[in-house]
Amino acid sequence: MVVATLASLFLFSPNAKKESNEAISSVAKKENTSQEATDASKASEIKKKKEEEIQKLKEQLASLDSKVAESEKLVDKLKEETAVPKLDIEALRNNDLSSLKGTWRTASGKEFVINDSINESSEIYAIGYRDGQKVESTYELKVPKGQERPKSDTASFGIWPKGLMAGGAVLYAIPRGIVKSAGQYTDQSNTAEDRLVAGQSPSMFTEPENFYYRVKPDTSKLEEEEKNLAQLQAEREAIKTSLESKEKKNNN
Repeated sequence: MVVATLASLFLFSPNAKKESNEAISSVAKKENTSQEATDASKASEIKKKKEEEIQKLKEQLASLDSKVAESEKLVDKLKEETAVPKLDIEALRNNDLSSLKGTWRTASGKEFVINDSINESSEIYAIGYRDGQKVESTYELKVPKGQERPKSDTASFGIWPKGLMAGGAVLYAIPRGIVKSAGQYTDQSNTAEDRLVAGQSPSMFTEPENFYYRVKPDTSKLEEEEKNLAQLQAEREAIKTSLESKEKKNNN
C-alpha cells in the first residue's frame, strides 16, 4: 500500500509531468528541425535548378546573338553583291561610267559586258551571233563633246571596234521610265527597265530586239540567308522572352 502510494505520488508529481512535457517537446523540436532541413534542402534544389535553367537560357541567348550578328553581316554582304545599280544619267554625263557596270542582254542573247574597270579602260566586251556562230569583240566607248548638254534624260556615247576608226555607232543609255524618241521613231522597248541600245540609225528605237537589258544577279542565296536570319531572330526573341520571365519569377 505504501509502495503504491509512493509510485502514485512519483507519477503525478510536478517534476514528473515537467520531464514528460520536456521529452515530448524535444521530440517535436527534432521533428520540426528535420522537416525544416528537408524543406530547406528542397528549396535549395529548386533554386539551384532555376538558376541552372536561367544560366542555360543565357548561354543560348549569347550563342544566338552571335549567330544573328554573323547572319546579318552575310545578308548585308549578299545584298551588296546582288544590288542592281540604276543608271545615273548625271554621273554618266560627267564621265563617271560606273552605273553601266554589269551584263546587258537582248532578247536574242546578244550581250554587252561592262566590267569594274570601265572608268579606266572605257572598254565594252560584246557577244553577238552571226550565221549561228558566236562572235566576240571589244568596243571602245567615247563620250561625245555634246554630252554636256543640260536637261537630257539619256546619255549617249560613241563606240568603235577596238583599234579601228570605222564601223562606229552610237550607244544610248536610257533609264527606266524614259521613252526615247527621235523624230517619227518612238521607243518600242520595255520602259520599266534601264536599257542600252546601239546603232547608226534612229530606226533602232522601233525594234525591241535591239535593246539590251541589265541581267539581274542570282539572289537565291540571299533569299535563303534572309530566311535563316528571320528564323534565328525569332528563336532569339523566344529565348529572350523566356529568360526575362524566369528571371522575374526568380527575383520575386
